[in-house]
Amino acid sequence: MAETRMESRSRSLSDFTVELDVYSGPYEWLLALIMRDEVEIFEVPLRELVALYLGNRDPERRDTLERDTDFAGSAAALVLLKSRTLSPAAEPEGEDGEEEALTPEQLAERLSRYLKIKRGAESLRERLKENAGFHPSGHVLRARPGRLHINHERLVGTARRTFSRLTEPPVQHLGPITVTLQDLADLIRSSLTRGPVSYEDLTLGMDRLNSAVAFAAALSLASEGRLTLSQPEPLGPLTFVPVEAGQPVS
Repeated sequence: MAETRMESRSRSLSDFTVELDVYSGPYEWLLALIMRDEVEIFEVPLRELVALYLGNRDPERRDTLERDTDFAGSAAALVLLKSRTLSPAAEPEGEDGEEEALTPEQLAERLSRYLKIKRGAESLRERLKENAGFHPSGHVLRARPGRLHINHERLVGTARRTFSRLTEPPVQHLGPITVTLQDLADLIRSSLTRGPVSYEDLTLGMDRLNSAVAFAAALSLASEGRLTLSQPEPLGPLTFVPVEAGQPVS
């Protein structure tokens, strides 16, 4: 079924769906199923198909003429295909007679070719529309000699430094951790006995690493339901609010 799915962009009949006893869905999918012999042509009521199109027809649309032309062309091919399928093959009248009657397979091939050409033309029209503001240039840029000079010694040195083992990054600027997560959790709990406390006041005088550990301790207490974090505005002051006994954690 995936190969019968067709791109519906900019098709005149892409929004025309049919409701029949043997099929329900987009009209163009019905044509594809007929081409693959998954729907028998003699099971398709052509009169009902035309009635559905006329009931769906909107004369106020800008592409009404294009829709009528496309439907008439495909419907005529279906009529010929059905007539050739239901009637016995006509005997050729010789070289001086009329054109030899087409077989159902030949009519199906014509209808399939019609769908391919129609969709190819619509795809080409869409591509031309997308590139309407671009025009080819007849000017050819002349090649200019390069000015890059490579120092092989510097190149080898750079490669050696790149692929050699990297040294450990310096961490002296972070400073040592002087307190543990449990120590800072105890400090926060004791501070909350006097009421809400701001994160800035709590970490005043701490280095960056200990401040981060203090924030981790606050998150741990918040997950246990000991406090709530209050920050009325993004990137604004952060306040630790104690949770009273029996008070739900927000």
